[in-house]
Amino acid sequence: MNILKSVKEMMAYLTEAAGRMFVVSDDVYPSVGTQPFEGTPNKDPRRNH
Repeated sequence: MNILKSVKEMMAYLTEAAGRMFVVSDDVYPSVGTQPFEGTPNKDPRRNH
């Protein structure tokens, strides 16, 4: 009887894990990180490149 309960709990654990692996993600991440440069470059005469 105890073995059947353990097998049942193990199967529930594995099916829940598989369900979490294959579900569509609903994460909403903020837009952070490298952003494209949208300004004007500095026209500093002291910088010679």
